[in-house]
Amino acid sequence: MNRKQCIDQLNRQLIRLGRRFGPRLGVGTQRTMINLGASVATALGGRHLDTFAQNLAVVTGATPDRQLIHRGVASYLRNWAESLAMSGWNAEQIVSRVRVVGEDRLRAAAASRGAVVALPHSGNWDLAGAWACSTGLPVTSVAEELDEVEFADFLAFRRGLGMEIHGHREPGLVRTLVGAIRRQRVVCLLADRDLTGGAGVRVTFAGQPVTAPAGPALVARMSGAALFPGVCHYTGRPGTGGMVITLGEEVDHRSGADGLQQMTQQVMDHFAARIAEHPQDWHMMQPFFGAASARAGERPWR
Repeated sequence: MNRKQCIDQLNRQLIRLGRRFGPRLGVGTQRTMINLGASVATALGGRHLDTFAQNLAVVTGATPDRQLIHRGVASYLRNWAESLAMSGWNAEQIVSRVRVVGEDRLRAAAASRGAVVALPHSGNWDLAGAWACSTGLPVTSVAEELDEVEFADFLAFRRGLGMEIHGHREPGLVRTLVGAIRRQRVVCLLADRDLTGGAGVRVTFAGQPVTAPAGPALVARMSGAALFPGVCHYTGRPGTGGMVITLGEEVDHRSGADGLQQMTQQVMDHFAARIAEHPQDWHMMQPFFGAASARAGERPWR
């Protein structure tokens, strides 16, 4: 077994232990672990936090300080703590933690022609899906296929929350998602990272060129469903605080390749505007902006 396999196996064991004991941890213990973990990670720094700082510099227009990086790491760890504990929450506990701005528009669309919701990696997208499933909006989504065993663990976790999950390499995926709309399911897709290796739609994000997945716009257009961009951000403290999902205006359907690009651009504009308001909750620690991100990182945050 090589080093990577050892690390992957250790991570899987830690996740399984976390899901076993996470629901039993008290609020105070969770907060202590999150704050301590954020403090240690911020002090140590490293490649992922440098990338995170570079991404935040672009989306906010200012070099992030140490406090913002600490809050960002704490938000990231809160996501994990909640996800590990969520298997022990009942529907009332899930629903009580979430408020949705624009919920009436989402429900009206889901009840008529169907709905597609595009989200970035902000806040807790698993909690968003669990909220929808717990309130009569069954969710179909897509997960990145990682290591086979790890992917199976994520499938089991999300299916346990009521979601129907497909792998991002699954053949005929778009047709499958269109079929989910026709079965009166809400298709909810993470849509800031382009997993195609740059073959996505060319758009701008915070004024910088990026490629983005066309999936949400394509599924909406093929099925006739309404497309809503949404962004999650945290409120309050871990354990007792909640999360807000802010849905943007419905994206108008447009035809052709140019129309697909315009629809995706509207989604990205909503993402960028809302993330700039709560940058600490955007858990983007992978390279995202290319050269613009590298330039933003010339002034270290530490």
